[in-house]
Amino acid sequence: MIVCHCNVISDADIGRALLYLLNLPDAPIPTPGLVYRTLNQRFNCCSCAPLAVETIYTAMERLEKQGLICPYRCAATKKQLARLSGRKKPRVAADQPA
Repeated sequence: MIVCHCNVISDADIGRALLYLLNLPDAPIPTPGLVYRTLNQRFNCCSCAPLAVETIYTAMERLEKQGLICPYRCAATKKQLARLSGRKKPRVAADQPA
């Protein structure tokens, strides 16, 4: 699925960027801007920002289930993203207890 039409960034591109970022020794918070910079892109019109955030959450959950990123790092990152986005609680996968 194409997430950003301006830069032709797909959900698979975002997943690969997250895999790289979240496996760094001091993994940063994977904000959409950081993910785009990792892909050597930048926001143009910014209309994709909400979809990019949701895609980042979904990709993190998928990578965690596949065992490609540490579940503890994933949980900490979700808390930080929730705080940054103004959510009261981090999003919980459908198969996890709240």
